[in-house]
This record gives sequence, C-alpha cells and structure tokens, in this order.
Amino acid sequence: MNFSSELVDLLKNKKELTSDNKAADAIPGMNSGNLSKIRKGLDGRHLNEEQALYIAAECGLNPQWVLVQLAEEKARSEEAKAVWSNLAKKISKSVVAVALTISLVFCGFQSDNSESAVFA
Repeated sequence: MNFSSELVDLLKNKKELTSDNKAADAIPGMNSGNLSKIRKGLDGRHLNEEQALYIAAECGLNPQWVLVQLAEEKARSEEAKAVWSNLAKKISKSVVAVALTISLVFCGFQSDNSESAVFA
C-alpha cells in the first residue's frame, strides 16, 4: 500500500468515514476517480501537498514528516527515495525526543529514594 492510500485510511478512521466516496468528499480537491487511482497505484497518482497537509492536520500528524513521506513516495529514483526515507527517519526520531522532553517537563518524575525513577 502506498503512503497516500495510508493517509486516506487514517482520515477515514479518524472521521469514521465508511467509504472512499465519503473520504474523497472530505479531502480538498479530491474526487472519487482520483482516489480510486491512488488506491490502485495508477497513473502515478498521489495526494498533493495540500491534501496531505489537510489529512495531517485532521489526524494530528507531524506535517513535516507527512510531506517528507509524500516526497519519498513521489521520488522516481531509488537514490532519491533513500534520501527522503533517511530524512523521514530523522524527523521521526526528533519528534519522539521532543515528546519525551515535553512529557518529562510537564509530568516530571518522582523518586522514592530507591534506585529507580517513577514517572508521574
């Protein structure tokens, strides 16, 4: 399954849409014919940046990661795909690090004078 199709599935789950036709209606600039091509991988059809960013916002996804994943999907050479894939991994690691830092700052941690910390 391609990344564009995975994004559509995420949107369908998030908005509890029961069909691709309803998903196509929810995505800016999308129609059921184009969505069908995305699903089948035909004509090199992918979501465009606006559509991918819309889905990212609706689903609470990191927009930078989404655009990099989309660029990887659209890349024509294996070398370009590898570069985009590497960048997506770096972004994912950064997001995890930031989330962990925020969690520690806002939730803190408590120590019960034992050797292990307990997160609040």
